[in-house]
Amino acid sequence: MRCLIVVLLLLGGCVQTSSFILGDEVEPPIGCVVGSLRGVDCYALLQDVLSEAHRGHKYVTDYAQYGVEEYWTPSLVGDCEDFALWVKAELEKRGIAADLVVALTEDGEGHAVIHVGGWILDNRYKYVVSIDELRYTWISIGRAGKWYDVITTRR
Repeated sequence: MRCLIVVLLLLGGCVQTSSFILGDEVEPPIGCVVGSLRGVDCYALLQDVLSEAHRGHKYVTDYAQYGVEEYWTPSLVGDCEDFALWVKAELEKRGIAADLVVALTEDGEGHAVIHVGGWILDNRYKYVVSIDELRYTWISIGRAGKWYDVITTRR
């Protein structure tokens, strides 16, 4: 829950009033269909990045590492949002646009993951999973420096 509380504090006044449904089409297209990646096996590419992240990841709380309750930085030594930010940066190096998503896990704990075209990359799972496979409550999505509330039902 600590992650979610800090995210909400950081977002104060920045959450857009518009809504977003995970998996919605957006312009420009998100994921492996962008530019030169057209036709690439998206799942395999996402899984490659996730596997690389898991091989190098060491879970350390922000307090143990930095002496503060929350510190967000792309790193494989850190907690959920550090892992997610590292994965996002690595995907973007490979030409794949990705979104940072804040959620509540099935146990109600605050959590951060990466979303690419209906797929979730998560430090809790070794394999890329469909958004439909997770029992998370989606809270907000970060895209292009803005945060949006997530609507979990189709219109």
